[in-house]
Amino acid sequence: MGSAFPAAGLAALLSMAAVTAAAASPPAEAFGNLPAIEGARISPDGGHLAAIEPVDGRPVVEIYDLANPGSRIHSLAMQGAQADLAFWPNDQRLIGIFHANLHDRWSQSINRWSRAVSAHSEGANPTLLMWDLLSIRQNLSTAHFVDFDLDDGNIIYMAAMEEFEGSDGPSLNLYRVDVSSGKSQLVEVGRPGTVQWIANGHGYAFMRVDLDRDLQMHVLFHDEDKWEDLAKFDARGGLRIGFDGLNAKGDALVIEHANAGGMGSLFQLGAKDETELFSNPEYDVATVLPDERTRRVIGAAYAADKLEYRYFDPHMAKLQSDLERALPGCSVNIESMDAAQHTVVVEADGPRDPPALYLYNPATAVLSTFKLAYPDLSKDDLGSAAPYPYTARDGTKLHAYLTLPPGKPARNLPTIVFPHGGPAARDMLAFDWWAQFMASRGYAVLQPNFRGSAGYGSAFLLAGDGQWTGAVLNDLTDGAAKLEADGIADPKRVCVVGASYGGYAALAAATFAPDVFACAVSFAGLSDLGPWLDWVAGSEGDVQEGLSVWERRIGAARSDTAKLQAMSPAHHARNVKIPVLLIHSEKDVTVPIAQSEIENDELRLAGRDVEFVRLSGDDHYLSLPQTRIQLLKEIEKFLAAHIGN
Repeated sequence: MGSAFPAAGLAALLSMAAVTAAAASPPAEAFGNLPAIEGARISPDGGHLAAIEPVDGRPVVEIYDLANPGSRIHSLAMQGAQADLAFWPNDQRLIGIFHANLHDRWSQSINRWSRAVSAHSEGANPTLLMWDLLSIRQNLSTAHFVDFDLDDGNIIYMAAMEEFEGSDGPSLNLYRVDVSSGKSQLVEVGRPGTVQWIANGHGYAFMRVDLDRDLQMHVLFHDEDKWEDLAKFDARGGLRIGFDGLNAKGDALVIEHANAGGMGSLFQLGAKDETELFSNPEYDVATVLPDERTRRVIGAAYAADKLEYRYFDPHMAKLQSDLERALPGCSVNIESMDAAQHTVVVEADGPRDPPALYLYNPATAVLSTFKLAYPDLSKDDLGSAAPYPYTARDGTKLHAYLTLPPGKPARNLPTIVFPHGGPAARDMLAFDWWAQFMASRGYAVLQPNFRGSAGYGSAFLLAGDGQWTGAVLNDLTDGAAKLEADGIADPKRVCVVGASYGGYAALAAATFAPDVFACAVSFAGLSDLGPWLDWVAGSEGDVQEGLSVWERRIGAARSDTAKLQAMSPAHHARNVKIPVLLIHSEKDVTVPIAQSEIENDELRLAGRDVEFVRLSGDDHYLSLPQTRIQLLKEIEKFLAAHIGN
């Protein structure tokens, strides 16, 4: 479960919170504005830097000329869309990935559309990639990047759904795409169950992953003119299986799954056997670290109290170590580097260190700040954060993080229990704009990694299944009780706030533990599990992998109406005794706004105190600054009214 937090450390944290100089809190805009820079990538020759930055309230790709500091910035954008990613296939061309959540004029449903655009290094001559795909007007995504062509920098490989005459249905197919013209050429045809392609960097489809209707995942190896079934994995329930690309040598597929000890680990699957590549005895692998040019897996990261990066190559390991010494206490991520490794692009952050982008010269060991993601925030504006472990009532050890408000003694504070989404996710010591905003308003903020959270092994993950109104809910209320017993929280002023699954947890706490909290806030939370499972099933087609995941997590089949209703807050609105704030984005395609509409209707019918705020134009991930700021202001007003600050 991770290292224990010693009593001396807690005492230091409490003391720090008490002596921090009080000052006027920054406005909601300082926290809610989108990061001023993120996702930076440098061109292979080191001449240009591309990054995602907000312009007029929407993320676009901004391009810097590093050879001429202070020179004019160029932009790559799509009207009405948001930039998600930028990368360089060669020195002259840049690719931006964009998305937009749009209403279908016929069905009135909302779908997420994704497109890839190529442009000159200064943003000129933009070209839509795969514009010649026959089904592009109906295809939700033509932005699925697979691999570079290491022999021709003007070529990349992409995947897209397409249905051909005489086929069994739509399939995910592999295409060769010219980044200058945008034209695509079919390379390999998949099957209706194909979910992934793995290429070798030289135009060869090395492996393919197919998912059948029995939710068996098949890894197929391309041996000259035929495909051989190399391995099979059970994907029922969504127990983690990840196919991350080729290893550094390019002769085996890197796979994520649980090892014999139940920890999520990396394995190499070759033509003859599978061997373990990387694991940690306490924590699951959080992500792989790919080489920027070859896409080969060269390292892994796991989340302890912060993200820890481990490279397999000694040179990269030393570079990581040098950067961590230069930025002590931060989580340090090597974002990008030029082909000659003369310039390294680094992002670092910590709980009181909002993300910042740096340029590092390994030859001179000079680290320079390029741009701050939250320029209107300083350390003094932010709360001190530290691990806050506690033991649940059944003896389960839980890892959590406590952020204390700046300038206030850590005694008898109004407090927020802030469960994360997922539920297969986790919190750690990192900058959290939402948690820090609440701390800046005078609230202690507890972020518990309740059972069912990811990162601590499969046993802990599965311990949350079927326990959403049982042990998982107890984990949240036990955290509040621990803060009260330690004298940190005022027992009469504890609120529960959450988003997505955390929003469900907030509603469940208000409904099934009605005497513990003084108020509840749910952003995009589930409220009625039966209609939710129906929506998941309807959006998946024939292969119901997502449905199996949610049935496993909830602990009930879609047909088990009684159990689903028993766990659904909307069906027990009369239990609620506390004020509830519901917030939901109108273009949410992850949890439809109908879930909050149902809860609002039921609470109003029951005569309960409820407010419902609709966020116009945004999605599940709060992608727009105006709606982030609106959300924060609504929460600030609600909390001040019900637990004070």
